[in-house]
Order: sequence, then C-alpha cells, then structure tokens
Amino acid sequence: MRDLYEILGVPKSADQDTIKKAFKKLARENHPDKNPTSEAEARFKEANAAYSVLGDDEKRKLYDEFGEISLRPGFNAEQARAYGRMGGGGPGFGGFGGFGGQGFSEGFSFEDLFGDIYGGGGRGGRGRRGAPQGRRGADMRSEIEVELLTALRGGEISLRVSRPTNAPGEYGDEITTLKVQIPEGVDDGQVIRLRRKGHPGMGGGPPGDVLLEVKVLPHPLLRRKDRDLELDVPITIGEAVNGGKITVPTPWGAVNVNVPPMSRNGSRLRLRGKGVHSQGKDPGDLTLVLRPTPPSAPSDKARELAAAFDELYDRDVRADLGF
Repeated sequence: MRDLYEILGVPKSADQDTIKKAFKKLARENHPDKNPTSEAEARFKEANAAYSVLGDDEKRKLYDEFGEISLRPGFNAEQARAYGRMGGGGPGFGGFGGFGGQGFSEGFSFEDLFGDIYGGGGRGGRGRRGAPQGRRGADMRSEIEVELLTALRGGEISLRVSRPTNAPGEYGDEITTLKVQIPEGVDDGQVIRLRRKGHPGMGGGPPGDVLLEVKVLPHPLLRRKDRDLELDVPITIGEAVNGGKITVPTPWGAVNVNVPPMSRNGSRLRLRGKGVHSQGKDPGDLTLVLRPTPPSAPSDKARELAAAFDELYDRDVRADLGF
C-alpha cells in the first residue's frame, strides 16, 4: 500500500487544513460523476481512504506511530506498544520490527500476540484480558453541492460515495449511492452527518459517520445574506413613474407588491418573513430591488416618448456628479 501522505501529495508535517485542501482537490478531479474512468475511480477511492485516516487526528497519530499495520481491522495500539517494548528497539512499529534481537519466553505464542494486537484470533478470538476488541470505523468526509432553492426549502438529494469493505488491506472498493436529507435553511459551510454510513468498524466495532460539508451554489436571481434574501425585480418605466401593483415570485410562493410612484433604480421593498426559514430561528426577510427596464426593442414611438420624457426634467440629473 502506498504511503497515505504520498497519495494526498502532502508532507508528514502538513496541518489539517492543508490535508483537507489536498483531498478536496483530488476528490473534485477524480469523482466518478465528473471523471468516469477506471483510473480516476481508483484515484478517488485511494484519496478517500487516505483522507479517512489522515483527516482524523486519532487515526493519523496511530498511522504515524505504527504505519500501515494500524489500518488493519481490530488493531490494538496498547498491545502493540507493549509487544514493541517486549521486543526491544528496532525500526517502525514502536520497536516491533525485527523484535530487536531479544528472544521470547518458551511459552510465547505468535497466535496470542497477533490475536491481542488485532482484537481477535488467538484463544478463541479474544484478547489476553478476555474482552473482545473493537474500534469504531473512521468517519468519511466530503463536500456536497446544494442548489440555493434546495438549501432554502430543504429536500432529498442523492450522493455517490466510495465506501470500503471490512476486508484487511482493502479500502474504497465500491461505489454506493446515499440519500441525503437537506434540512430547511442549511447554510454554506454547515456539516450534515450521516450516522453509521462511513468506514466499517474494526474488530466488531460500529461504522463511522459520513460528514458532508455543504457548498451552496449561487442562484442567477436570488442572493443570500445570512438569513435574508435579495431579488432584483424588473419593472416597466410606466410602473416606475406611476407605481402600481405587481406580482413577484418568492421561494415560498408568489406575492402581490405595491410599487410606489416615482420609484428609482435600486429602490428597495422589504417583505418580512419571506427570507431564510430554519427550525428554531425566526425567518429572515426578502428585499426586492426594483430595476426600471426600458423596452427590449427600439422603435420610433419609444424614441418619441423618451424625448418627451426628457423634457420633463427640471435640472441636470448629473449635476451632483463630480469629484
């Protein structure tokens, strides 16, 4: 198995932020939905497996101390350290490699040794203390892209992830589709946890979780600012001058709005409670930004009316524009 730091392309001294960025880059480049080749899928699985260890502080410490052997199901770090001390110094595995030249007592059993370290095997699959060893599986971390309207209203989306089996030395060997419930009002950067959908447990332990960091995609019309929303609303020149009632769509249904007479470009109308909704919090507001819009096609009539309209100004509209 390749070195996990080498897989992600980071040094062993890298901090968690660097590791996370490296993983996200590899995941984006090789995700099966964007790069449907067997080579990319293999790299995606490999990167996912590496990050499941290096992205977890506890798993990373064990990997740094013991190497690949710490990834095996049921691995017991305390027993490994004890045997390493018993075996003297030596490279890797806390002095376990090569056993340091010291012999073991006559009654020593390799079955007992490996049974203790991996939480099974020797003496009926139980450790020296008689209790079965089990470790919770590692969490899987990924990023999930969510449309703004889905983030506002909530809903269900499907996500394809690379999930490992519990076989020793095998990681990320199958693609699974998960159903993800998006809570109403989820924000960019929030994390959705799917319990027991991560890496399988070791030695009978429970599976880890899947942690999904939400990336809310921009909307062509709506803008989100914390719990409030903004929407540009085109109006006719006549509506801007005379005012009137217009119908405006919102994420929660259409509403009727009164446009004040002589509304300028950028005039703002606030609709209370029509912003972001989420459980346990007051809803935000929706601000309509009025955009007077001329006809799309020029005509002699439009030019005639525009010239007549210009004659109504009693001062230079750019008189206050200066430096």
